[in-house]
Amino acid sequence: MKSKSLTGKNAIVTGASRGIGKGIALDLAKRGANVLITYNSSPTPAEEVITEIKKQSQSETESEGSQAVRAQVDAFAIKASGSDTSAPKAIVDVAVSRWGKIDIIVNNAGAREDYDFEDMTLDNWEGQLNTNLRFPVFLIKEATPYFGSAPRIVNVSSSYAIDGHTGSLAYVAAKGSIEAVTRSLSKELGHKYNATVNCIRPGPVNTELWARSIRDPEVQREWEPTIRGTPAAPRVAEVGDVADVVGFLVEEGSRWVTGQVLNVSGGLFFE
Repeated sequence: MKSKSLTGKNAIVTGASRGIGKGIALDLAKRGANVLITYNSSPTPAEEVITEIKKQSQSETESEGSQAVRAQVDAFAIKASGSDTSAPKAIVDVAVSRWGKIDIIVNNAGAREDYDFEDMTLDNWEGQLNTNLRFPVFLIKEATPYFGSAPRIVNVSSSYAIDGHTGSLAYVAAKGSIEAVTRSLSKELGHKYNATVNCIRPGPVNTELWARSIRDPEVQREWEPTIRGTPAAPRVAEVGDVADVVGFLVEEGSRWVTGQVLNVSGGLFFE
């Protein structure tokens, strides 16, 4: 059982109905945080995450005895599209109405389309920049009046930001930009709000999307040497490997870490 180091903290995790975001939301709840998650399409997966969080909290409460009843976490989900300019304010308004303050933001929601550079359209470009860059930036902006005493912000980048992955120009541009935004906001928000702002840069992670893609024999052959050569272990990351790093970055023990982009890739990628 994880330490309840985040009891009394209120967290927003975007794009948390599946994959890395789901793992982060579950982990923060295990640490005692109240959690608001966002989703973009069907509500069913998000509702399942909320149910899992509440069951997990109830189970822990029962195992700890009646004195732990007050420690049960609050969790709920709202629909919010990264392309919707009104979404950041709507998310913050709901969180503040429910909790009064915001302590943690994990900007995990993202979108990626692959295409050759020559085929890129303005809609391709703007759609991905809106979801992967504008949405997280303005979510942070809307939240600033309601920050708790030591807010923690974690942005999610991608190894694509440094390996210059072909066929994903807008996604690469957005992820590189969110890393630059992290460095700038760490200075500005640190001075104003006692905030830390960090970014994680995952490599391949064993999510539903990865599992589908790796079924292709050609994709398997392409990734096999990379996976075999991963320094930490000859495998891709599990969601928990990433969630544990985020958990550290939002706890008090990370108070002297800010403006950093952490490679969470088992040693595959370096600056």
